[in-house]
Amino acid sequence: MRFAVYSRQCDGDDALFIQEVLAALKNKGCELLLHKHCECAGDRMSSVFATHEELASWQVDFLLSFGGDGTYIDAANLVGDLNIPLVGINTGRVGFLTTINRQNYVECLNLLLEGKYVIENRFLLHLDCSEPLNLDSYFALNDITVRTSDENSINAIKVWVGGKPVNTYWGDGLIIATPTGSTAYSMSCGGPIIVPDANVNVLTPIASHTLAVRPMVISADEDIRIVVESRNNTFSLALDSHRVVVENPVELSISKEKFYIRTVIFRDTDFYRIIREKLLWGIDKRNLV
Repeated sequence: MRFAVYSRQCDGDDALFIQEVLAALKNKGCELLLHKHCECAGDRMSSVFATHEELASWQVDFLLSFGGDGTYIDAANLVGDLNIPLVGINTGRVGFLTTINRQNYVECLNLLLEGKYVIENRFLLHLDCSEPLNLDSYFALNDITVRTSDENSINAIKVWVGGKPVNTYWGDGLIIATPTGSTAYSMSCGGPIIVPDANVNVLTPIASHTLAVRPMVISADEDIRIVVESRNNTFSLALDSHRVVVENPVELSISKEKFYIRTVIFRDTDFYRIIREKLLWGIDKRNLV
């Protein structure tokens, strides 16, 4: 079995942990393909990759992502449409997408090698723009965000869903989040938590200048059209962590991407349990009796 391995950085305690996990896989006869960021965790015999195209040239069974949710999203960008299942190993903080940690990794790796897991397909957002943008890819796993590029002014963000006008959002910006992204920036701005298999997106305003405006859940099968008006004629656009400044006039169109990101889930890591553990729900002395 061949594993690709990705991490944003490989130093300190994290490097020692990654080395420990990789040694355990090698002892079980697994072959490793390391991203260039974590070469220090391997040896001279390990193969190395750096890009989506290089990863595509290998036959890989799983990609291990060491870090937090941001690292996992980077790994998803590397995988793209290659259909390689992602396994998140948490060395960060909260980590909604990383179901393996330092305490349970031995058990989880054994389950993985024994085929005792399930695959969840996480859909992505696809962006089309009326003008070319300086982006390496046009998809997002968590969210697509429109924000003001000038802190001293607000944007007017006009939104249509399924061809029908929804609202003009006055404020700092708007988040279009998938169910996967509902526990990220959208949640921080008051958006709802959505179960991963729900076929919906959520429109979450950022610092709305209109008190009546609230987050709205919409069908993921309907296209979203956006036009932004701002005083300085520019706005900031982010696809997950990839950000560009866009000059008007442009029109954005957001739809469901044609491919999915496949994420590995183990039997004791259902979504509700993850929410309870990560958000500390139920931490009440009455629940401990």
